This record gives sequence, structure tokens and C-alpha cells, in this order.
Amino acid sequence: MAIGFRAASVSVYGAASVTPAIPASQVTTDMMLLFAYGKPFDAGWSVATSGWTALGSAASGSTAAGVDLGSMKMQVWYKEALIDTEPDPTVTEGSPVWNVVGASIAVFSKAGGETWVTPTVVYGADEINGTSVSATMSADNSVATGDMAVVAIGTNSDAMGPFGTATTYTQTGVTFGTLTNAVDDETATGGDMAAQVSSRAVSVGPSSAAAVITTTGTASGGADRTEVGYVRLRVSTATDYPMFTMPDESIYPGPSTN
Repeated sequence: MAIGFRAASVSVYGAASVTPAIPASQVTTDMMLLFAYGKPFDAGWSVATSGWTALGSAASGSTAAGVDLGSMKMQVWYKEALIDTEPDPTVTEGSPVWNVVGASIAVFSKAGGETWVTPTVVYGADEINGTSVSATMSADNSVATGDMAVVAIGTNSDAMGPFGTATTYTQTGVTFGTLTNAVDDETATGGDMAAQVSSRAVSVGPSSAAAVITTTGTASGGADRTEVGYVRLRVSTATDYPMFTMPDESIYPGPSTN
């Protein structure tokens, strides 16, 4: 089994609806992950573009949004590509309206003969002021050898970004491969924010505890409230069973009728 990182798009930020680009290298059967992150903590949003399935959302707290202030919300959607290349999805503003929201897309490949298992996500948060981020996920997402771990970080200040490549994944029972830093950017749009998306293959598993994600921002800004999402990607391989052949009755005759 072999999951690979294909490509990712930079974040598209706005105070209204945003349309992140699907990387041009995306091909049929790739797994696409759409991340949205922003504030206020209860921001209204949706994705009506066909085929995208939501994996749920979480917020780091309930502090009101402002410039470099406010708790963060995050959500993940996924879609297995049916064509080369899929149409770009739009994250549409709802109610409450946005202070600032960013969205990006990361694309992953699999080997022929493999089937994607439905992705899972767990969330965690850091609401402590300072340049460092340390978020313990809400649960063990049960990663195993051969899985791909994908982490998204959204924080409420552009002073915190870019985070760089120092993001650490720690999870009991798990050895991770090399970090791929796919997205690392920030914006002064609306109330400001920064975001990062990275991934690491799971070389040894299974996990037996919730993961802890840590990184360090460039500088301290506001309350530095941060929401983190941890997605597990997995594939399965069909098992070939030997074909059963009916015995030759001339060699193995049936029961006697005498």
C-alpha cells in the first residue's frame, strides 16, 4: 500500500466566499482534502460543489473575532477525483458572516488496485497566548502502518505565520516519516490569520493515544488562538482468493444409486 502526496494549493483568503484551486497535477482516483479555517469561531460556511463530503468542524473556543484576536473554526471536506481535473470548489459564506476565512486543497495519490477508505478527522486546540502551538487531539484517530497523517493549523494572527517546517507530530505507538510542508501562509485580510497544511506517512503503527501537534509561530500576536485538524488517510487492497473448480465427475463419480 502506498499513499503519496501529490500537490497542494496555497490558501485563498477572504471576508466572503472563497474558491481555492485544485492543483493542476490532480488525476482521477486521487483523494482531495479541502480545508477551511477562520473566524469568528461560529462562522457560517458550506460547500455546494458536487461530490464534496464534510467531515465535521470544531472551534478552539468562543472568543469574539477582531484584528489578531478571536477563537478559530476549522472544517475538512473530502472527495475522490472522478476526472482529470475536477472543478474548483467554493466555500460559501453563511451566517454568522466572516471576519476572515482561508481555504486550501491538498491532493494525495494511491497505487493501482487500492481503494480509499473513508477519511477520518479529529481536532484539537491551543488557546494559550504565545508564539508556540501545542494541541492535543480530542481522540486517538487509530492510525496504522501505511496510513498518511495530514495536519491543518489555523491561527488568528498573521504575526504567527509562516510557521516553517518545524511542525512535530507525536503519537504513542507511531513512527512518522518525513514531513511534507504543503501550505504555509498568512493574510492581513479582515482580522488577520495564518495557516499551515502538512503531512507525514505512518511508517510504524498502530497508535494507542491521541496525537499531539506542536509548532512555533514567527511572532506573538493577539491571543494566538489556534485550531488544529488531524486527518487520517488509508487505503485497502482487494484480496485475491483462489478460484474453486468443480470436480470432474468421471474421476470422482457421485454416490451410487444401487
